[in-house]
Amino acid sequence: MSAVIYLDEVAEFLATRPMVEDVLSFHPSDEVEARFKELLEGQRLGTLSDEEHVELEQFQQTEMLVRLLKAR
Repeated sequence: MSAVIYLDEVAEFLATRPMVEDVLSFHPSDEVEARFKELLEGQRLGTLSDEEHVELEQFQQTEMLVRLLKAR
């Protein structure tokens, strides 16, 4: 599940004790970003399975965490 991979990426990044500039420039891997876009497209088309809805929600929660970190 790519949402878990994204959360792992964030956790690994934070474990490095990044500088403010690094936090501001953090972004998901290409793999994670591509999956997120697939899920958003599926949501738009109304074709997501229940599992994909959960995955999309997990992506969105992780992205909210990243945005909160960047805002601080």
